[in-house]
Amino acid sequence: MPNYRLQISDGHSGETAIDAPNSHEALNSALNAMAQFACRNFPPPENVSITVTEADGAPVATLNLAFSIDYAERVRESLS
Repeated sequence: MPNYRLQISDGHSGETAIDAPNSHEALNSALNAMAQFACRNFPPPENVSITVTEADGAPVATLNLAFSIDYAERVRESLS
């Protein structure tokens, strides 16, 4: 089975290898990883990206998540 790399960046960077039968499944794994990361670190950092590459470093795709919360003024005041 082909090997792909997922590089996750949220201001810090980490990389993991995954086995996937093709690039579509590698992207699906990346999307699932991004969703799990966002849920575990809620609210997630403002910008999260996952770069998917083949084992030899050839690029496949980059997924980006931009997260923004627009709090009501009264809620903002209670957070201060």
